[in-house]
Amino acid sequence: MYMYKATAGIWCTLSFFIVAGSIIAFFTPFWLVAPNNPADNVTVTDKNFIDAGELTVDAHAACGMMSYCVPYTYHPLNDSFMFSEDAHMQRCPLYTNFDDIPTIFGKVSAVMFAAGCVILLISWIFSAISLCYGYLCDVSTYLLISVVQLFCLIINGVAILLWTLSWDQNEFKCVGEGYCGTLSQFDTGRCEMGWAFLLGLASTGSILLAVFVGCLSFFLQKQKDES
Repeated sequence: MYMYKATAGIWCTLSFFIVAGSIIAFFTPFWLVAPNNPADNVTVTDKNFIDAGELTVDAHAACGMMSYCVPYTYHPLNDSFMFSEDAHMQRCPLYTNFDDIPTIFGKVSAVMFAAGCVILLISWIFSAISLCYGYLCDVSTYLLISVVQLFCLIINGVAILLWTLSWDQNEFKCVGEGYCGTLSQFDTGRCEMGWAFLLGLASTGSILLAVFVGCLSFFLQKQKDES
């Protein structure tokens, strides 16, 4: 009798992880990552770091949808290598201005992926509501939200595809700054796919699983109502 509630609980939990993964991937720069060159690392001993020993600074570059990282050696914080509170944001800033997002493909993909994240967040809220109320305005929330999630699968998938189309543009950070060398849609050059890229792909692909579980919850609910 309560099987559909258990399935709905799994669906709600899965939807939460999809939303969290998508948002983290969206704002994280580690989609394309230039491998660390040991020669580029900065190792210093500062008298202000008592008993801290040597301070090793990560010097790799990375590019994402809404942020990027430049090597520390290209962007020193100050002459004494003392870190300010916003050191990470200086090395890995967000695109706070829409015009700063490189390439037209990058702009469109950022808007689409952001819209997908917002819709997924709203759908997760309603999936949580569905645990208490199986129907919303006489329409099964399981079926309604599954259709919405399927739509998000399409727009997020297209957004990722469009973002890869910007790789061979000179305005693309990892190309223009020479971090990755020559890039194309099927060649990452000297760079590697970062964990944020894989997280974005996994979160987007998992939407299909969420749609399946949501539809299963709908059929179980329908079966209960008919019994």
